[in-house]
Amino acid sequence: MPPLPIKILLNSEGSPLAFVSDSDHDARVYAAIASNIWSTFEKNGKNLMREDNLKFMLKGNVAITMVSNMLLCLVATPEVELGILKAKTDALAKHLEEPFQRVTAYTQA
Repeated sequence: MPPLPIKILLNSEGSPLAFVSDSDHDARVYAAIASNIWSTFEKNGKNLMREDNLKFMLKGNVAITMVSNMLLCLVATPEVELGILKAKTDALAKHLEEPFQRVTAYTQA
């Protein structure tokens, strides 16, 4: 199993836009979890994501961060150290920020 078996990108409604996973079922389960987190995030205010929000799970770890107006969710096996997971999440979010801002600006125009 790869160290980061599932990567999910969700839109502003919490629906999955894209995912990479060996298992469609697992990706859908994690997408539902991330969608629920997104709904809670929207209801309780965006201050929830101002701090590092690495959440622990039974079979690994998941990191969730904002990219433009979307959530990026990376699921990692327990062997991946939290610092590595955070670094990968931050690097991918930074890489995606500019293109997603352009898409957001285009769709809002």
